[in-house]
Amino acid sequence: MPSREARLARNEVMFRAINDHIREFATRFEHLAEEKLAFICECADETCVERVSLKASQYDEIRAIPARFVVVTGHEATPLVERVIFWGSDFAIVRKIGVAADVARELTDSE
Repeated sequence: MPSREARLARNEVMFRAINDHIREFATRFEHLAEEKLAFICECADETCVERVSLKASQYDEIRAIPARFVVVTGHEATPLVERVIFWGSDFAIVRKIGVAADVARELTDSE
């Protein structure tokens, strides 16, 4: 049975995969490149449907490091799993730590 940390990281990687498709869609339409897009909150709650408004370039910056995720403010997981590295007005960027970081990197590398 996977650890709680691994399960939480897997949930967040699943949302990241959806956001990658949103990003890919935006690149097909050049006029969307600098408009804000509605990305899905990459929190650990598998039922979350909240959105984070970011430009594709902003999402790319966050996504460049596999252990970083973007979440709606208030959706940060426990300190056991992640640390907030940036607070925005309506979103936070978190960095996975420990087992959760290992799982996030492993699943990202296997994409």
